[in-house]
Amino acid sequence: MKVVYTHWKPEQGLEELQAKIYTTISGLPATADQIRERNMSRSPEMTRYALTEDGKPLAYTTARDSTSRPGVTYIGYPWAMKGCPANVQEKIFTELFDYLVRRKETTVISTTLVFGSKIFEEQLRFFKEKGFVESEGLYRYNLDYDVKEASKMKITGELAGFDNRLATPQDVEVLVELCQSDPYIKRAFPSEEAMRSYFKDRVLKVGHTVLITKGDTVVAASAPLRFKPEGILLTGQDQKTIMRFTAIRPGYNQAWKRLLIEVAKECIAAGWTDIPLRATFSFTSSANTAAGLAAIRPELEAFEIILTHQK
Repeated sequence: MKVVYTHWKPEQGLEELQAKIYTTISGLPATADQIRERNMSRSPEMTRYALTEDGKPLAYTTARDSTSRPGVTYIGYPWAMKGCPANVQEKIFTELFDYLVRRKETTVISTTLVFGSKIFEEQLRFFKEKGFVESEGLYRYNLDYDVKEASKMKITGELAGFDNRLATPQDVEVLVELCQSDPYIKRAFPSEEAMRSYFKDRVLKVGHTVLITKGDTVVAASAPLRFKPEGILLTGQDQKTIMRFTAIRPGYNQAWKRLLIEVAKECIAAGWTDIPLRATFSFTSSANTAAGLAAIRPELEAFEIILTHQK
């Protein structure tokens, strides 16, 4: 078999091939648009493909720099379609790994593995054979609220000092500025332009975006979205209404409860009272207790493991 090796190039349809490989083999969701946004924010050498001579997908692997840990680069599994020769899969991974070793911006090479992947055990064996060891877990704390009960929470004390309104299409830059001020949600986007596109082309087109204000300043925002489990944003079997993003301006953490109340009210206005409203956040931990609690407490979810290469 003649194999063509290439790096990421825009406007070549490579994001469609990448999405096909990933969704087919992992069983997890990904879209070409999402992949394009990520790849546009990385150097071409960070995403590598193996294709057949006539352009059909064989395998790919990619890497990304951590947005919160300077010097840490996450390398991905070499995802390969069935029938892809093992040496092809090995070649693209080894060449990307060697590139990262030589790269001055990278001092630590890690990887993240999603428990929900159909080939999780295979991925885990692969990285351990390459000298990676488990270092941390990525967890999510989930709390489900009855919409009607949440909407009736009392607005007293400092909560009464906030106001609220629904966002309009003209609030794109307001949302971008707010999210840029929140270091937690800022890390969720590969670039400011990707953030802007997310609000303009997706969130505000659907509507229901709630803004919490203090005087003339927007200090918090979120938007409810009815969502079916797909293995990434929502696992399990049951549909939920999720807060599709949550941004809080530093210094205004107390606005979160008012945000929850107003989002619940917006759910009622939309007629979404039949399923719970889920609030969630994620964190990393190396504590064995975290893994133990996640195994017995439904509100604590082990989502990924992080492995780090030992030089």
